[in-house]
Amino acid sequence: MPTEDHTMSTTCGTPGYVAPEVLEQRGYGPEVDLWSIGVILYILLCGFPPFYDENNSVLFSQIKKGDYSFPSPYWDDISSEAKDLVKKLLQVNPAKRLKSEEIVEHPWISSRHSNSSSALLLQQEQLKKYVARGRFKRAINTVVATNRIKALTVGK
Repeated sequence: MPTEDHTMSTTCGTPGYVAPEVLEQRGYGPEVDLWSIGVILYILLCGFPPFYDENNSVLFSQIKKGDYSFPSPYWDDISSEAKDLVKKLLQVNPAKRLKSEEIVEHPWISSRHSNSSSALLLQQEQLKKYVARGRFKRAINTVVATNRIKALTVGK
């Protein structure tokens, strides 16, 4: 629910995309969306998320600390301007995070350069792996759920 100063306090969001201030339950504003844009941009540039762990408490710790990197070879051909934009969007302190009007003026957005085709192919492969990993995880969850349902019906 918004307060008089327009901050929200309800904990919500997809774990890997949620901003630190939401996790810390200290109230939040529109800056949380800019954090999520940073996460999405990171994924689009390299094909996997900046924060990941099967254990949500470890994942949330990474997010709260802003503990991510630009690992080689996935980021080798990504421009320094693109990395700079990601860094400025994934600022743990929401006051230091870029505002939407600043994103539009950022050199990576306002310039007209493009990545090399080899970098784009690598990104495409990483995105395919990321999507496949999600499908595999959903398939496992389906099997587990099916087995639980079978166990419940056999037990009756």
